[in-house]
Amino acid sequence: MIHIDDATVLRLLDLPSVTTRLDEAYAAWGHATAATTQRVRATSSVGMASAMAAVVPPYSGGKVYATVDGRFTFVIVLFDLDGTALATLDGDTVTRLRTPATSALAIRRLAHPDASVAALIGGGRQAWGHVEMLRAELPALTELRVHTRRPEVGDSLVERAKALGVPAVTTATAAAAVEGADVVVTVTSSPDPLFPATALSDRALVCAVGATKYDRCEIGPDVVERCVAVVADDVTGSRTECGDLLAAAAAGRFDWDRAVELHALVAGHATVPRAGTGPAPGPVLFETQGVALQDIAAAGLAWERHLAGLAEPGVVTGSGTGTEPAIRPDTDKEQP
Repeated sequence: MIHIDDATVLRLLDLPSVTTRLDEAYAAWGHATAATTQRVRATSSVGMASAMAAVVPPYSGGKVYATVDGRFTFVIVLFDLDGTALATLDGDTVTRLRTPATSALAIRRLAHPDASVAALIGGGRQAWGHVEMLRAELPALTELRVHTRRPEVGDSLVERAKALGVPAVTTATAAAAVEGADVVVTVTSSPDPLFPATALSDRALVCAVGATKYDRCEIGPDVVERCVAVVADDVTGSRTECGDLLAAAAAGRFDWDRAVELHALVAGHATVPRAGTGPAPGPVLFETQGVALQDIAAAGLAWERHLAGLAEPGVVTGSGTGTEPAIRPDTDKEQP
């Protein structure tokens, strides 16, 4: 069987095309021609393994991964709909691309139409992809505020962003980054809320990426309660692993009936006012823990481009440059 490694995936995929493919996949899910499972984890005193699967016509497959000391090893298995095994793929590059691509889908549908100020909190392996995503999705971007636990990481991200023409600055606190921002992206593994509800603008869209386990809580119950709409990439999965929403529900400040599925928005089966608009303007929250549908959609695109011979050695397309800051894999964000 063919195996496509991360370096080749990096040459095959780019953020815009992955975003387009995920848009199509979420629409298919909304129309019941695609499906995805929730993540399952096997945990022992010596390690953890996780798995999830999806059908995204014309493909099916799954992602399995091992977690050891905060490090992740991802493998994706891709089949066609006749059950023929097509390929295996390393999953790190796919994960780095499909996560900001999913945030992009939320921004296109939920951000204020005039969004121009963004905040990025967290400097782990998902941070740079979200910088590039914000640059692409917010053409009127006038300021990107970056806050990280380690100032040197934030400084590195800002310098890289400036090299792309992004007007980026660092802030001393998460609350300072968020104040007045139209789009807020959180990519941390924090067990505690990053900022109070009072720091958030009425026209803010919050894309919360890091709370992929029940014991994580980037977004506090006060923020969840204040948001006029809550959208999730998978509401069923969120009920077991989205620490932000679990904490808010436990505090009596969030009712699960409020949660809207992203696939329902993409398929046109549901509507949510954009942040800061509508009869009762207020912030909007998007929660993403990551689902296999994203991985299989992106892997299918990589497979098609592999068959077309598009991974020529030395030709890098898309968001990765191979020059990401030296950051430990377990800092700021668990890869979902």
